[in-house]
Amino acid sequence: MINDKQAIELAQNLEKVDIDVKKTIEKAVTAGYLGEEHFYCSVIQNGSYTLPIDTLFGENPPKLKLDNFYFDIISKALDDEGIYISLAYCNGEMRISPDSIDEIIEYDDYELEDDELYFERQYVLVSADSTKLFRIYEEEGIPGHKPTDDLGLIVKYDKGQYYSYFAIRSTDLCMSALQVFPLSSQLPKENEFSLINPINKALIEMINDAIVLKK
Repeated sequence: MINDKQAIELAQNLEKVDIDVKKTIEKAVTAGYLGEEHFYCSVIQNGSYTLPIDTLFGENPPKLKLDNFYFDIISKALDDEGIYISLAYCNGEMRISPDSIDEIIEYDDYELEDDELYFERQYVLVSADSTKLFRIYEEEGIPGHKPTDDLGLIVKYDKGQYYSYFAIRSTDLCMSALQVFPLSSQLPKENEFSLINPINKALIEMINDAIVLKK
């Protein structure tokens, strides 16, 4: 897993890289997190809230496809408040076959004695490229994410330049508009919105592999 410095450098370098938004969205669809093809992209409105694209068409939206019409909407949103692309997930309730796991990450970075560690948690981390298992003891105070949350990119386009930021989209099942929170390196690693939270660092590394850049 990347260290704190590498996570911060990835975030800084990502800010102005030339992302191929179309190909990144097309790749995100293949993650299969929901067991079906799903368009992991939403439009940002009112500063930090996201709306699924089909809700822009009212109560009876058309069935969207990844076609020119869809990406025209994306292009207009990029010029406005931006978009959010879901690219990785952390789920502490998912059960997965050992054969489907690409890597097991066992986190232990505190000076705790073995007899102080009682409750082990494990989280399934999913992206379009890989599936990993993250193991951690609750006594270490590092929070995972709710099954309804995901981690991805806020992407905006301004004056000929893409700007991108790692962020978490957090929601309640009762909410129709989901809120995005950019990750911050100023928060301690025990905070769920921290750039150096070890679960987030693993997800950031997975997202970095899933991003498609323009050649």
